[in-house]
Amino acid sequence: MTLRRKAIFTTLLLAGTLGATLPAQAELGGGFSANITMTNDYRFRGVSLNDEGFSLQGGLDWAHESGFYVGTWATNISDFNGASMETDFYGGYAGEKDGITYDIGGLLYHYPGGSNTDYFEVYGSVGMDLGFVSASVGSNYAFSSDNTGNDDNLYLYTKGDVVIPDTPFTVNLHLGYEDGAFANKKWDWSVGTSVAYQGLDFGITYIDTNLAGDNADATVLFSVGASF
Repeated sequence: MTLRRKAIFTTLLLAGTLGATLPAQAELGGGFSANITMTNDYRFRGVSLNDEGFSLQGGLDWAHESGFYVGTWATNISDFNGASMETDFYGGYAGEKDGITYDIGGLLYHYPGGSNTDYFEVYGSVGMDLGFVSASVGSNYAFSSDNTGNDDNLYLYTKGDVVIPDTPFTVNLHLGYEDGAFANKKWDWSVGTSVAYQGLDFGITYIDTNLAGDNADATVLFSVGASF
């Protein structure tokens, strides 16, 4: 994954701990968490969606102890059929069994003010966390609809995080493959590092694809964010 958002399973864990202080938890069960990030570009599956410009992103999530969660996330984008913002709405179920993490759900991509822009994906992933290293594989599938040009879309990926011993840094790796309505046998890959300091999350990531063009060429992302 790029800097688009944190893994849903991580959000579930944050919501269960950080959200415990919110009064609404007593009524709903579970807990809330929020995040905000500033970055020099918004890369979605390796491709810039805001013409390689500054991006302000944020999200709000609620997760129940049972594993069910819902959330929303938004970012500015370049003009997309009249829309200048992407707002995602998602929900699903995440958990762990015998050391294997899993996550399944659905995600609606909504572009306020856009014409023929919204579409829906289902997603799923499985992974393993050994403490100093974690890895997962997953997929996203968009159903054929008028807004996808009456074609479906499949995105497959694998990612891993490696904690560097005796340092506060984590190395983040990602490899993805996409084919269908939004790409033709596209590969994207990234390697980066992240560190938490004074309540903020700092990241630097190298991203590239096998596509030509300014919005899909190699770039380095810098980000700073916080979770609450």
